[in-house]
Amino acid sequence: MKGIGLCAIFSREGDWAFDYALSLARHHKTRLNIFHFLESPYQLRRDIVFVDADKKEVAPVSPDLLAKKDKELRETFDDRLGEYTDVGFRLCEGNDEFELKRCFRNGDYEILVIGYHGKGTPFGGTTTIDEFAAKFKAPVVLVGPESSDSYYLNEPAKLRVTDLMLPEGKWKSI
Repeated sequence: MKGIGLCAIFSREGDWAFDYALSLARHHKTRLNIFHFLESPYQLRRDIVFVDADKKEVAPVSPDLLAKKDKELRETFDDRLGEYTDVGFRLCEGNDEFELKRCFRNGDYEILVIGYHGKGTPFGGTTTIDEFAAKFKAPVVLVGPESSDSYYLNEPAKLRVTDLMLPEGKWKSI
């Protein structure tokens, strides 16, 4: 296993996805790569991003802002990672879909885990989470929205269900 990728989404479903991705990384003794995308009020432009959780304040992307956001990301997961140290963090400024595809092609991860808010949830500014996962070449596991043990798998993930450590009856197709 080359690694587990996690899209950091700060929500209940995002927490469930983190817990699952960390357990998967521990089980396979592989790297957990945590990706966080800076959100912008603009669909295509990413040089201005939200700087607060309420998405009311924006600022231009600068080296200082990137350093601050990177530190916040690491501190958010520090305690929850415990003794697990094989972790990479990546603060992404670009389009979610493009960045995740590029990182997959580069071998940063083999399985992608994302918190799932429900069918039709926007993803990456140009699609929905369901459409993204269905088309993605890598195995994608969506965690939620019903509970921490509800999982939705794309076709490549269904081929690796044993590696994903998912009990029969706990997952559904996207």
